[in-house]
Amino acid sequence: MEGRPLNFAEAPVQVLTLDELEKSYHENLPTGDPVGGIYHFALIQQVLELFEKRGLKPVVQEIFAAANRDSKRPGVTLLPQLEEKFGERAIEAHLLRRVYANIEIRSDETDDVVTCLAVAYHQKGIQLGIGPMVKVCHNQTILGAQDVVSNYTCFGGRKDTKGSGTSVSSATTHKCQTPLRPSLEMVLARAEQWAEDYEPYQKIRAERVSAMKSVQMDREGMLRLIGVLVEKRILHDSANEVLRVATPYPLNSGQINETAEQLIALMRHDEPITYWDAYQQLNTVLKPGRMDIPQVLPQSLALYEALQDQINQG
Repeated sequence: MEGRPLNFAEAPVQVLTLDELEKSYHENLPTGDPVGGIYHFALIQQVLELFEKRGLKPVVQEIFAAANRDSKRPGVTLLPQLEEKFGERAIEAHLLRRVYANIEIRSDETDDVVTCLAVAYHQKGIQLGIGPMVKVCHNQTILGAQDVVSNYTCFGGRKDTKGSGTSVSSATTHKCQTPLRPSLEMVLARAEQWAEDYEPYQKIRAERVSAMKSVQMDREGMLRLIGVLVEKRILHDSANEVLRVATPYPLNSGQINETAEQLIALMRHDEPITYWDAYQQLNTVLKPGRMDIPQVLPQSLALYEALQDQINQG
């Protein structure tokens, strides 16, 4: 892959290595400091180091760089003066502002799942998330507010209180309306906490997966869930200020249509499915290659919470 040109005109999402990402052009403020306080590759490197220091085994599985049409700060900018130096569409001539990395924590990997740390770096800020990734469908799961953090307000809804003490239930990383704007240091501190308390966090995640696998979904439950997903999307996008809610929806209209069709097809086989099965079907569209990078983790969290609400309501 080294030395290859990138062509975002043909494919708006490109997969890179960490070395390639580091070779891309580094965007600085007039002061000479990195825009956002840190370069994308350096953020990934720091997160890797946090887990390595705890004796865990983090491995960069893939890195996505995406173009988006922002007139002021687009996801990808190709710099002609650097093309002259490094070659046509050379990696070194690209300024990449929209990046998403999957880091697998392979210490407790099984045949079915591996814990995966997601790092999203883009024009709005920085997001981190952690949870089981289902290998067969490459689905990143987020199993509660304790498993996401950002340095801007992008996650919404409620405080997660189901943790093993205060170390896994900080509201400052989840509440959309919090007056506190978490800093880069706070984001990295949360990642460090995930590494330091890895086993307690993993126990919580395993319990939540087990709980979703233990509850079956019938046709009535499926139809009720689809209705809830549609309602959440409508309320988020509504022009009616009385109805409109700011919290992220789990799925947009196109995502609902695609995944609801998958659920209906599953039900027609007359085989019982669990809420975990349903979660994986719905989650197939929440990936950086299929949607806008800043929405991946907020929607993943919102989807988990919507399913949990359905389970709790019986």
